Amino acid sequence: MNLRNRFVALSILLFAVAVYLLAWSPVFTVKSIDVIGAPSSVSTASLINKSGVTLGEKLARIEPRSIEKFFDEISWVKSASVSRNWINGSVSIEMVPRVAVGIYKNKAIDADGVIFDLPGATPRGLPVVSASSPVLGLSAIELFSGLPTDIKDSMISLSASSESTITSWQQFGASKIKVTWGSASQINLKVSVYRALVALPENKAIHRMDLSAPHAPIVK
Repeated sequence: MNLRNRFVALSILLFAVAVYLLAWSPVFTVKSIDVIGAPSSVSTASLINKSGVTLGEKLARIEPRSIEKFFDEISWVKSASVSRNWINGSVSIEMVPRVAVGIYKNKAIDADGVIFDLPGATPRGLPVVSASSPVLGLSAIELFSGLPTDIKDSMISLSASSESTITSWQQFGASKIKVTWGSASQINLKVSVYRALVALPENKAIHRMDLSAPHAPIVK
């Protein structure tokens, strides 16, 4: 057998050995499955089950992109990546969940305006926003995030009919005040004006406050 034929035979043998090791041998199998970054409200076991990866499965038969695509279709998942470690036989599923900044149309909305189903209980302190579009909803949430805690806590509802017409209903003692904030600009000044106006004795019975032009507020 000449040198060329020997080389070809050796290549075929090595290829056959590699195929056996990857596809049939127990050497390269899944020995552990790790899930990283998932919300605490979602059980690791359920995510592993959804991935379709099982212990003892051949590593070569796992398709990371297919698993990633499956998880990307879950609304609360912002991104997912799957990796295989050929040395220790571990499969890692790393997830980045979406972070809710508010509640819009009974669902969570993140900072990118993506609407999704929360995987667990609704976090406390999220504003419930009424708006005709996610973009307007985010404008209202931006304004909400700039408010001090006591005004957030006294807020009953928040809505936006346009980026410059954001309103809220505030609990004011035993009564309620509808506050027209306008846009999220000059929010610190608007808060100062709001505090000054509600502190005036003559304003104890007001029901409307327009702060869209904070230098010329209107109370009714």
